[in-house]
Amino acid sequence: MKLVDSHIHLDFSAFDTDRDVLLEEAQSSGISRFVVPSTTRDSWLRIKNLALSNPAILVAYGIHPYFIHAHSLNDCESLDSWLETHACAAVGEIGLDYFVKELAPGLQMEFFRAQLYIAANHRLPVILHARKALDHLTRELKLHGIKHGIVHSFNGSYVQAKRLIDMGFKLGFGGALTYPRATRLQALVKQLPLDSICLETDAPDQASSRFAGKRNEPLALLEVLETVAKLHNASIEIIARHTTDNTYSALNIC
Repeated sequence: MKLVDSHIHLDFSAFDTDRDVLLEEAQSSGISRFVVPSTTRDSWLRIKNLALSNPAILVAYGIHPYFIHAHSLNDCESLDSWLETHACAAVGEIGLDYFVKELAPGLQMEFFRAQLYIAANHRLPVILHARKALDHLTRELKLHGIKHGIVHSFNGSYVQAKRLIDMGFKLGFGGALTYPRATRLQALVKQLPLDSICLETDAPDQASSRFAGKRNEPLALLEVLETVAKLHNASIEIIARHTTDNTYSALNIC
């Protein structure tokens, strides 16, 4: 069994004391690849060096909407230049977040559009963040002709999910799915075709039920896997194969 964590922030300082140990444990348990998206311009070099230190790590470069106020649009030009000389799996983590009131929607949209243009120009898929903004995000993807990528931590409706799947996108699900109270999200995942689902942890954030109240860790992916398997009444081997293939397909990974 080989699994891929399609979204994990291994560069975060929460892992500085035991990152290598956690990765070794995860890889020994069948988690063979880890997709690490950046959040700020300062993180690009950090995740590049992580990937150089461990071939299981794949990276994406971008500016997360949470951090736009610490950047200027000139940093998007820097991203364009960076991608000329630095290979990656995707542009990300980028997107829109209308849940956090302090983030100006207009400025978010400027950053998002600039980075979608860059992704299209470099013919790269995207790793997307979307909270309370799925319809606007989907519209922009269509306008920019983006047809590949993963909408991480998906929490929309079936109609919104189907629209994105029909466009060619995969949907990422993580720790939130593992809680008994997550009945709406579980019902959605049960409805979705297996060729649309990717697994993620978003560690160290969004802890699964086994890590509730603690730092989320790479091994939490196994709990997400088990939850999806139960929802689809399928073996973990079948879910592992589908979700790994989905992540590779979404990010054009061989």
